[in-house]
Amino acid sequence: MYSQYSFSSPRPMYAHNRRIAHLDMDAFYASVELLQYPELRGQPVVIGGGRDHQPVTQPDGTRSFARLRDYVGRGVITTATYEARALGVGSAMGMMKAAKLAPDAVLLPVNFDAYRHYSRLFKQAVLRIAPEIEDRGIDEIYIDLTDVPGETFELASRIKAAVHEATGLSCSIGVTPNKLLSLSRVACQQSSLQGICRFSHVQVACVASSLNTAPCPDFRLGSEGSSRFQFLLES
Repeated sequence: MYSQYSFSSPRPMYAHNRRIAHLDMDAFYASVELLQYPELRGQPVVIGGGRDHQPVTQPDGTRSFARLRDYVGRGVITTATYEARALGVGSAMGMMKAAKLAPDAVLLPVNFDAYRHYSRLFKQAVLRIAPEIEDRGIDEIYIDLTDVPGETFELASRIKAAVHEATGLSCSIGVTPNKLLSLSRVACQQSSLQGICRFSHVQVACVASSLNTAPCPDFRLGSEGSSRFQFLLES
């Protein structure tokens, strides 16, 4: 089961009938931590501390947590909850800088064993529905839905439900005619419908034509990139 982490059947990369999904777990590291510490839901939480920042269980059973304002060092943030991000804190930001933006944010140490465990769980859940996936990292995969029976939205909904049942976590899925990671990210960003979006070949071209002016600061094609992208779509 674990070996099927790359697409096995070569196909024309830009065939119009292909359905390639990009699944991205939502705030993965932070969400895994919130499963262990549900009392932190709705609070700004930063992941990136060390062993000294482990939560402490009090005699009455409650837990006390380290706060970002007390951090001293040169570490960087691994990730943060959406509440922390709303305060300007983000991944790869220096912790001391983040402490000025969100001093009361909870600070948790990284727990890669837990992240790897939940990564295996969500990928197993997807494989039970779609046997061809390609690993893109601990929290994201491509899924070839081309030969999987079922309507696209129904399939994506089933996958989201299976991932949630297996892990308790949510994910976003973008489906496009080809395996362009950044385009699938754009697909997810373009829709708020249960975290699922499908772009047809024609819709892909429409989105591509507006990428340079879209409010998406981390995705700019430039004139040369736009020309190349249009060439790929028309291939």
